[in-house]
Amino acid sequence: MKVEFPYVEEESEVFGTVKRPRIKIRVFSEITNNFEVLDEVLVDTGADFSVLPRYIGNLIVDDITTGKYSEIKGVVPGVKLIVYNHKLKLKIDEVEFESSVAIADSDDVPMILGRVKGLDLFKCIFDTGKKTTVLKSNFYLKQRILYH
Repeated sequence: MKVEFPYVEEESEVFGTVKRPRIKIRVFSEITNNFEVLDEVLVDTGADFSVLPRYIGNLIVDDITTGKYSEIKGVVPGVKLIVYNHKLKLKIDEVEFESSVAIADSDDVPMILGRVKGLDLFKCIFDTGKKTTVLKSNFYLKQRILYH
């Protein structure tokens, strides 16, 4: 499997306009019993795990607080974000996998696909010339991460 996503042009207070690597993923909803499409999820190789805002979490799990409670920190020292970790089924193109996803207790966080049991399952290429993010599945790596 190989899939390409064009960079998305967005405004930045510092740089004016920037192009960011955003992709489309699908997440299984226990509420609708179906995969729901999430557009423009940020591909973040610096993030340890994937994060979704509360309003998305409320569409896919009955109660976000049933997940494992954690507090995470980002770029700003001392600022903590309360999250509830859930094991969710995700799909990128035809590749389906289970991942630990942090659902934030806030609507003011971006949708992020992080490395652990997420981007680590793929060969990820940021093609700045073509301004695309390319994901290629790595079957061996996928099996090793999911089952060990």
